[in-house]
Amino acid sequence: MSFKWNYRPTSKIEKNSLHIEVIADYGGGYTTDHAFAEVRNHFYRFDKDKKIRNITEHPVYAFSTIETGFWIAQEGLHSEHKDLVIFSNTAPRGDITWHGEQRQYFVCGILDNGIPVFAVNAGYNLSFVKSRLKGLWIVDCSNEGTQFRSRDYYPEAAMAILSGDMSKIGDEISINKIPDVPLYKLASVDGYGNLKTTIKKSHLKENVLKSRILRVTINGYSHLVINTLNGTPITARSYDLCLVQGSSGGKQANFLEIVRLMARACDDFKVDGPWDDMKPIILEVVKA
Repeated sequence: MSFKWNYRPTSKIEKNSLHIEVIADYGGGYTTDHAFAEVRNHFYRFDKDKKIRNITEHPVYAFSTIETGFWIAQEGLHSEHKDLVIFSNTAPRGDITWHGEQRQYFVCGILDNGIPVFAVNAGYNLSFVKSRLKGLWIVDCSNEGTQFRSRDYYPEAAMAILSGDMSKIGDEISINKIPDVPLYKLASVDGYGNLKTTIKKSHLKENVLKSRILRVTINGYSHLVINTLNGTPITARSYDLCLVQGSSGGKQANFLEIVRLMARACDDFKVDGPWDDMKPIILEVVKA
């Protein structure tokens, strides 16, 4: 039997309780473009029962479903609280090569911790939560007639579902068709210029893990990097470029990061954000 949408009945959602986290690329980068304000206003417009407490904005890199998916997982699985609702709209466009659902349906899903996710089923938007989704459905709303679906269609549909209108929930989607998290990719650039990756310590070959110095190539640029994971005491100094255990991905399974202490690693590799078809990161042992 298919899993059914089982978010709390509207009678169980207290007034002024829901926190809507909007994760989207409206500004084209790490900025709160005016579009976020319009989306926020439309959520309040369709909140007929006054269930929303606040709406927060999380901008990601333009068209980057990999960064969107990374943060949907981080917020929904590792920074979650019981009243959180994830709302997202990042869709790949132009000549960027991407994988996943070609029709880019707006969908709703339930994570195994009870957090609802509303997002576009395209690219890697749902890849990082793929194993934690209990169900996924097409949202019954229009996808044509406006350039700004996040404002004109999606908030109304999301609030209808959260208010108990099950007629807005359409056909179930196979979770197995969601692409897996791509390996060895840049996933996000944080405010310090640190490069968050999809690499975990368990992914590293033994010779790479034990090497004190690595050659790291990202975006066609290569630099020598201190490997702080190799098991020997290492004292990194200010401005050293380092491979470190990151702060994202959950306890015991953190994604690795490349950082330049007291500076911006993103400048070394000439990247200001990840794009879906960026070539994989290369980690090479440096032999004496």
